[in-house]
Amino acid sequence: MIEDMPELPVPQRRAIEIVREVAIAKGVHPYLVGGPVRDMLLDRGAFDIDLTLEQDSSTLARALAKRLNGRVKSFPQFLTYKVIAADLPEIDIATARKERYRKPGALPTVSEGKLRDDLLRRDFTVNAIAFDLIEARLVDPSGGERDVRARVIRILHDESFIDDPTRILRAIRLSVRLGFTIESETARRMHAAIESGALGTVARERIWRELFLAMDESDAPAVLFEMTCSGALGILFGSRKGDLAALQRVQKEVEKNRELDSYVLYTSALLRGDASPVELEGSGFSQKRARNVVQIANELPRFLDALSDAKSERQRLRLLRHASPELLSAIAAWQPGRSEAVARFQEFQNFKLPLRGNDLEVPVGPHVAKALERTREAVFTGEIGAGEAQRYARELAKKYLDELKIEN
Repeated sequence: MIEDMPELPVPQRRAIEIVREVAIAKGVHPYLVGGPVRDMLLDRGAFDIDLTLEQDSSTLARALAKRLNGRVKSFPQFLTYKVIAADLPEIDIATARKERYRKPGALPTVSEGKLRDDLLRRDFTVNAIAFDLIEARLVDPSGGERDVRARVIRILHDESFIDDPTRILRAIRLSVRLGFTIESETARRMHAAIESGALGTVARERIWRELFLAMDESDAPAVLFEMTCSGALGILFGSRKGDLAALQRVQKEVEKNRELDSYVLYTSALLRGDASPVELEGSGFSQKRARNVVQIANELPRFLDALSDAKSERQRLRLLRHASPELLSAIAAWQPGRSEAVARFQEFQNFKLPLRGNDLEVPVGPHVAKALERTREAVFTGEIGAGEAQRYARELAKKYLDELKIEN
């Protein structure tokens, strides 16, 4: 019975109870599979609801959606469905599948199979466990429960990293997240696959997808550091020396400001000192984001030197005006002593001058905007008082207008 399962968070328990009730009513046999079972055994709290059935997955999906007054999304090419309902986690339902790899690194050919086929096609033993929701028992053909208890990551067959080299990145990500050790023979085969260039058989887009998932981890710095030190990222970035402290500084900045582009910041930290747009192929970065990565990775030292050489606050403000929010964050991260200058610039960005162009009583044109901006800067830095702003701006606008006349 469901009562025999480990303690579950309320939304997950309610979802599983409803799935079981609907399954019994429809005469179908669902299994909770993979990561959710692993996390349930580890008592890790909230998890996704991933179900597999040997048949009638569409029947269960539509019956659940009706029972929950929810909706179902169908992905027939993948033999999967997603049920979405209020106040419950999303419920993914798939038909049991078996896979065949035509060649190393290629996406597998998928066809319908039995539960055992579905479990044994997975990446690691700890993800190859099912929980029978009707009979309340584990189905564990590869010893996954044993490895969960032992806290180790183990591949299911010797060619696992050759068939799908992205499992190299997943092994590192999962081991750091769970605090597990990569089993010795698995580790040996993983490093052999890295050294043989197995990741070169995979489309760069798939490797970047795994890298972005690593950047989303709660301990992203440790995951990225391990990926770098293992050589797993060499296929993207060449041989690099990992810098855990730099990655940890990025994480602190991202946690302080969730609007920052964490992918740009982490990538620039991985490429620090020597970045090229070529290395970003397959990332899906827009031209703007790619330029941002390269600027931070390559120009941060020069920005820091220029800030050190600045003789006045006005010079610092003008220098920082050319920095993206991510570069500003990187400046504060790499040199905490510059945090005050960055904060002061951000204060300047929000500083408004209560003065309009028609207040200056001069002909309109670009010279007016230039005069107002210079005046805003002068008031903010204390070069002039607020009461002097109108006169100061008017004189500047006249001066700039005269210069324009001379030029023309």
